[in-house]
Amino acid sequence: MERQLVFVPVARTELDSIQGETQLRDRPAHRVTPELLDELGFEPGQEEDAEYATLVLASVAALATHGERLVLVAEVDSSFIAPGDDLVNGACVVSRVPQTAMTCWFSDADEVDSGDAAAAAKGLEIDIAWEMDEVQALLHGHDLLWNDVEEYRRRD
Repeated sequence: MERQLVFVPVARTELDSIQGETQLRDRPAHRVTPELLDELGFEPGQEEDAEYATLVLASVAALATHGERLVLVAEVDSSFIAPGDDLVNGACVVSRVPQTAMTCWFSDADEVDSGDAAAAAKGLEIDIAWEMDEVQALLHGHDLLWNDVEEYRRRD
């Protein structure tokens, strides 16, 4: 079984999927695609850089869709992944994201105010949201924080 890393924009209320409470099905997500590699000029051996770029793209999608940068990362069976409409930005659709496939999630720090960027990006496609000054200020001013799913599962 071949597995692929996917970056799934989620709403805060969907983080409970880490514990299996919410089921993530037929979800728009992002992954490293040949089109993304070509568009961004990545060479063989730059897989980690390409994955980070894909994470950032997914975070902009989350901002536009859910109002905050919140991205769940999972390594899912390739058979669960269908191509999306925007392969240059790594778009795909994941039929299901099993709890056991989830590895971590990324978010802004609690003190980061993403309100202006979220308002500017609301409902926009990634390429348009990306160009918004408020989104660029957020991307350049604040790195995403890595969170381990096991920490979430152990919380009270």
